[in-house]
Amino acid sequence: MNNKLIAAARGDHPLDLAINNIQLVNVFTGEIYPAAIGIVDGTIVHVTAPGETELEAAASIDGQGKFAVPGLIDTHLHIESSMLTPAHYAETVLPHGTTLIVTDPHEIGNILGEEGVRYMVEASKVLDLRVMTLAPSCVPSAPAVETAGAEFTPEVIERMLTWDGIDGVAEVMNYHGVIHEDPRMMGILEANKRAGKIPQGHAPTVVGRDLSAYLVAGPDSDHECRTMEEAIAKLRAGMIVDIRESSFSLNMAEVAKAIVGKGYLPNVTLCTDDVLASDLIERGHINHVVVRAIEEGIPAVDAIRYATLNAANRLNRKDIGAIAPGRLADIVLVDALESMNVSDVFIGGKTIVKEGKLTERQQHLEPPQEYLQTVHLPEIHEEDLHLHVEDPHASEARVRVIEYDFAPGLPTGFIETVLPVKDGQLVPESYDGHKGPLNRVAVWHRHGLNDNKALGLLAGFGIIAGAVATTVAHDSHHLTVLGVNTEDMVIAANELRKRHGGMIAVKDGEVIAFLPLPLAGIMSLEEGETFAPKIKEFIDIIQAEIMPGKNPIHRMIVVTLPVIPQAKITDLGLVDVDKQQLVPLIIETK
Repeated sequence: MNNKLIAAARGDHPLDLAINNIQLVNVFTGEIYPAAIGIVDGTIVHVTAPGETELEAAASIDGQGKFAVPGLIDTHLHIESSMLTPAHYAETVLPHGTTLIVTDPHEIGNILGEEGVRYMVEASKVLDLRVMTLAPSCVPSAPAVETAGAEFTPEVIERMLTWDGIDGVAEVMNYHGVIHEDPRMMGILEANKRAGKIPQGHAPTVVGRDLSAYLVAGPDSDHECRTMEEAIAKLRAGMIVDIRESSFSLNMAEVAKAIVGKGYLPNVTLCTDDVLASDLIERGHINHVVVRAIEEGIPAVDAIRYATLNAANRLNRKDIGAIAPGRLADIVLVDALESMNVSDVFIGGKTIVKEGKLTERQQHLEPPQEYLQTVHLPEIHEEDLHLHVEDPHASEARVRVIEYDFAPGLPTGFIETVLPVKDGQLVPESYDGHKGPLNRVAVWHRHGLNDNKALGLLAGFGIIAGAVATTVAHDSHHLTVLGVNTEDMVIAANELRKRHGGMIAVKDGEVIAFLPLPLAGIMSLEEGETFAPKIKEFIDIIQAEIMPGKNPIHRMIVVTLPVIPQAKITDLGLVDVDKQQLVPLIIETK
């Protein structure tokens, strides 16, 4: 028991800091009223009654009538997906009022295993930003249909749950395995239950009896709701719905339809999941998601509750999430609730952001040199991309093609078509059908554990010239190349291999754009302010020269993710996601 805090709350001990003259957003009652906040040792000890706007303290700050909201909380994200290190990520989101994040380092876990996760944990401990790290439950995400750079068994997860800085099990993406009682997934969930920590879910399109089975198994949240119907089904079942607005999946507009008019809901939180550094700087972080909720008709105070009190309750954190006695002094001052334009940020009573600017840089933890050389592949040749047909007498073949759809949720599915066979190879260039031209795709296992390679065909991905290659390819992050001709694809793959990862574009035999990502092939070592323009430049070039249309990076990286419906490709081949089965490229030949 801290007697000093009690005495200060009573008024018998001086305050360290007073934030005076603010409009308090009370997330308990939904009220907004003039008040002042008293702080000792980083803890709020007193909040005045409505109308009392001044407290005496050793130091005081004039809130200038701005709105005081609790520190904003992101309940689900991957730091690596910003393409920034933890320190540079923190520097990017703190000015937007984010004071705590819940991160799943499964991106680096799929590449560097436990040591990669440990690097992210240790790099986060030295930050002003509060970071709760969850043990990646799915490395690889779908072990029946892919390999990764590591494999996290129940024994590995149980060990990681004992680490200082691991607060639960991250999104359980193998929902098919959970619903059907896969021993690996059951073992992971049982280990987390024994540890008494957070079980985070991931269950796209799962409703009805399957949803009940998933919830009974343990995971109690989902950030993958894409429709009003799916969201209301999950809310009715008591599931925590993390409404997501990422760089690629914009779910607020649809999910808000399930919420508006129902009053304040306690099982709604907000998250960003995968947001590029350029978008973080340009539009904001959780404050942007709050604004999007307000724009879709959710009352401002409720939207703030989702990002604060609801999030804290979901995380079993009674020490944050509200501006109230006994809570940590994580406080954000904003000019207006509708814009959530952040002025000042306090974490534990310390001024982190003043007048929109960071007060000091965050401490960066240098990665080991071997984390900067993670593309382990021999030279790639053009014949490696030939789509061979085994039947020596075949003149045509019916094939599966992965189709990309720009609909909400950006789904992929299989379509079938017939292609000619010439000299024992498919000829996709002859295709003039639905969402043509067909693009080629190749995936190489790059972690040095096997020689796996898979080839496929794509429709609707929109590559009209050249090729793009990437070592950001969720979630196993193999070297993946997409293109319209094998010559440029080979150059792209080999250049990226030599440059130790990133994203690259090749047209007419020349590299026209390169985005370096040396850390595990998925992150930059640069600060957000200098790196973000490079992301935008890369996007601009490939949109103009290679992949016209929106979301070009998403089209590059989504094709390999075998836990998002319905058709994908991994290092083992084409994947029917719903069945979690490999299916052949060639269905039949004639």
